[in-house]
Amino acid sequence: MQINDILMNQLYPTAPVQPTSDETRTAALSKGDGEAFSGLMSEAISALDDKQTASNEAIRGLVTGEADDLHTVMVKSTEAQLSLELAVQLRNKTLEAFNEIKNMQF
Repeated sequence: MQINDILMNQLYPTAPVQPTSDETRTAALSKGDGEAFSGLMSEAISALDDKQTASNEAIRGLVTGEADDLHTVMVKSTEAQLSLELAVQLRNKTLEAFNEIKNMQF
């Protein structure tokens, strides 16, 4: 699953989202959401790496003359660029949140 698919499914779900009760949320949190988040991030980083690799291969193919479809190369390159920009923004927001928590006074 790619990071774009994950984000689009969260923003625009195909099925109606049923509200969850507090008990359901608490049970979900106690079942190791940290591991689920870690797995999700690993998949997202892997998808980002795959997009970067596909973009590099498409550009290399265009330069060497193996590929003559500029449109496909540009689409792959743009997908890789947008995925990288999204990852950087997620990192920035995560660091901002961490710093805010770190600077909280209890």
